[in-house]
Amino acid sequence: MIAARKLLAAMLLFAGVPVLAAATLSLAAAAPAGEVDLLIRGGQVIDGSGGPRMQADVAITGDRIVYVGRAPVKAKKTIDATGQVVTPGFIDMHSHSEFGLAFDGRGLSKVTQGITTELMGEHLSAGPVLGPAVDDPMMVTPPVKRTWTTLGGFFSYLEKKGIGPNVVSYVGAGQVRASVMGYEDRQPTPAEMDKIKGLIRQGMEEGAAGLSAGLYYLPNSFFNTAQMIELAKVAASYGGIYTVHMRPGPGLSGLEETIAIAKGAHIPVEILHVGGSIAGNPDFAPMIEKARAEGVDITANAYPYTIGWTYVRQLLPVWAQLGDAAAITARLKDPANRARIVKELQQNPGQYKDYHFSSANLKYDGYTMQQVADRTHISPEEAMVDFLVEQKAEGFHIGPPNPAREQAVAESYKYPWVDIGSDGIALPAGVHTSFGRPHPRSFGGHARILADVVRNRHVISLEEAVRKLSSQAANRLSLHDRGLIRAGLKADVVVFNPDTVKDTATYDHPDQYATGISWVLVNGKAVVADSKPTNATPGRVLRGPGYKPGTP
Repeated sequence: MIAARKLLAAMLLFAGVPVLAAATLSLAAAAPAGEVDLLIRGGQVIDGSGGPRMQADVAITGDRIVYVGRAPVKAKKTIDATGQVVTPGFIDMHSHSEFGLAFDGRGLSKVTQGITTELMGEHLSAGPVLGPAVDDPMMVTPPVKRTWTTLGGFFSYLEKKGIGPNVVSYVGAGQVRASVMGYEDRQPTPAEMDKIKGLIRQGMEEGAAGLSAGLYYLPNSFFNTAQMIELAKVAASYGGIYTVHMRPGPGLSGLEETIAIAKGAHIPVEILHVGGSIAGNPDFAPMIEKARAEGVDITANAYPYTIGWTYVRQLLPVWAQLGDAAAITARLKDPANRARIVKELQQNPGQYKDYHFSSANLKYDGYTMQQVADRTHISPEEAMVDFLVEQKAEGFHIGPPNPAREQAVAESYKYPWVDIGSDGIALPAGVHTSFGRPHPRSFGGHARILADVVRNRHVISLEEAVRKLSSQAANRLSLHDRGLIRAGLKADVVVFNPDTVKDTATYDHPDQYATGISWVLVNGKAVVADSKPTNATPGRVLRGPGYKPGTP
């Protein structure tokens, strides 16, 4: 019987069904005998299982839900949720909030959307930071003074500082490689490969959820498929998962490689930001569904926008991107290299002339490459190179929106294996950081799911959206005490009006908080109360399955 139950649980989990839901769909029979700390009364509970909403009250004591039902409950404090829905806290399955939270732990752009847990660490995790990686500008983001060298040290830094949302992190393959062998385009020696594996083991034991790789970016892309399988095996041995920004290439080659890694390492895989891939290639989703039918544990996430936000240097020819930031800058300063780069870019013109710079340098921030070129009487390609020289090879760009693809991207959420990741950063509004102008997804991605994908386009139901935002993500990360409105689970809770919840962040004005969300609780404490941030920092580091207590 026990074996049968375990098999059933595994089948439900693989199918994306919350394991806890099978046994606890009914309301609790008896109310708590004593007084609870907080009662959320009068709302419709969408419990995160994907099932229909129900009229119920939610009682909380300390950091846990203690009752869900309709019996009278005595409470020290009551929240009136009449006309609103009560849901589990949202989990952002793809963020870059390491230095955003190190800068301002409140995580305001995220908690105001109902996000109670941030998953970080895609390819450039906050640790380890060793060897050549120490001088990487991304690891010394002003005004944050980095005091850690390991992922465990970063976790301790956040816990001491205080954070609004909970955090989970991967250990990044690119970060580990840079710490061992810098940014050289060569194969690691056996000794270097052993060091890389050792650092992944260390990251898993310090609490990483798994291994991440950005095979679109250097130095991640220097790893070949066989090497990635070997690295993923290390994470798999600790019960971790593998997440990837797939390698670019013809057709479905990146997806084929991802499936090969999943099979070769026997590891669950989460593919990042697949909305554009599903919208742009009719064979993409069927290939994933075929792999899933064959037993490959593969899921994905997407954000509800048609354009991204990434490094300007990614637009350069590959040879011009080699090395660390100092090496790239020196290369760009050389007149012969500059001329070669400009010529190669002009031979393969793209949309980049309409891309907006995102930079702490206000001379560039918010302007397109064409606008800067016109102002300085040079070509857009020369403007790009000049920008990178001034910024020491750092800085970001955001492309022009493509309204014609919005419906197709939204349709990606119809697949039950697609969850939600913003690819954004936790930031306060009105603060000009070293990142420059953010993408609106940092302030509105999750709210946009509720407002646009659910309410305006009717692609999925509100119940299904909440499932994707909560229990589906929690199951993927083995967060077994979160993701559902259930007695005994942690009190990460959101209260919002489904008719008015809305993202207000735009490309021109990206740092505007979402509206329509009245209460957000993290571990039972309000981080949003009466639609306003409380500035509380009750978030915790949620360490992964390989964590060894006592590890720094």
